[in-house]
Amino acid sequence: MSAMSRRSFLKLGGSMMGAAALGSVMAGCGNTSRGAASTAATGASGSTASQSSNHVILGYWGGTCEMPIYVGYEKGFFKDAGLDAEIVKITEDVAPLMATGELDCFELTPDKFKPMEQGLECVIIDSLHYGCQQGVSSAASGIKSPLDLEGKNVAASIGSIAQIALAASMVDGGLDPSKVNWLTYKNAQMDQALASGEIDCFAAYDPWPDISLSKDSSRVRFWSWTYDEGIRDILCCFVGLSTKRLKEAPEVGPMLCQGFKQSADWIRANPEDACDLAINAGYVPVGTDAGFTREMMIQEVQDYRFISGNKGEIDKSFAYIWEMIAKAGAMEDAPSDPAELDKYINETLYNRMVDYQGE
Repeated sequence: MSAMSRRSFLKLGGSMMGAAALGSVMAGCGNTSRGAASTAATGASGSTASQSSNHVILGYWGGTCEMPIYVGYEKGFFKDAGLDAEIVKITEDVAPLMATGELDCFELTPDKFKPMEQGLECVIIDSLHYGCQQGVSSAASGIKSPLDLEGKNVAASIGSIAQIALAASMVDGGLDPSKVNWLTYKNAQMDQALASGEIDCFAAYDPWPDISLSKDSSRVRFWSWTYDEGIRDILCCFVGLSTKRLKEAPEVGPMLCQGFKQSADWIRANPEDACDLAINAGYVPVGTDAGFTREMMIQEVQDYRFISGNKGEIDKSFAYIWEMIAKAGAMEDAPSDPAELDKYINETLYNRMVDYQGE
């Protein structure tokens, strides 16, 4: 794949971000499973109809990021909040599942921001956790930060928030993202491509960067939403809820936030127990060929600083993420005037995408 021109980068950054996000929902944040099993209920019945006003279907892909969903269900926190909770594994696009009532609530990543801008029927109702994306480079590449990416082969899915974040960092440093040879690989193939020299670095959701770093001590963590100053204090994941379900049963929103807050508090106090719960219940696979381990999961849980019930962090992070998207050139239809852009992000988009349901 040849390096993209500036015009091509801007075009892909805008139009492809939505497509990439919708196309990547099967992978989810941090999923290490292979293949795509049919959506299956882990909880109560698999009915697609609303059984009661407090019935809610929570979906998960199978990553560490979704720990509050596992804990809230298994520890009874959602039940304590008054919900009749059902939990299912997501193996396809969330949009039709929400439309048919087969999915109500799930972990929402910034990769959904552009689809939401373009009409994806869900809203952010609460915060979930901080950083879960990182970049890994080979020692031979000489890459130590995003400012070293010009002229390099970089695997970061075209239009993904990882690519957007790297591009925004380059723009901040006075560099041109179009001088990067952006490449798209499946998550499980990035490590092999790095080892073979096909790519100089990659950026992706955990656990793939952690797995890659564990295989070769010479590799460099050149960018991290988890550890880098500034972005480490920006939420990378939120609680998403179908607007259809929220309109049908407005009482479900506050109940979910109560359950997520209890889950977050328990996870922070019991990180190892939370990981064991997720492993033993079969939500997150460890010890497979993918290379993800219990120790890695525990470190991720400690690093993510799970947090619910904080509207201020949602507001700050929402603006920061959209500003990154704008810097990267992926808001091609947004106002060019800084004041108008700020209004578009913090009023137009915020009012469309955020419906905080916490206390």
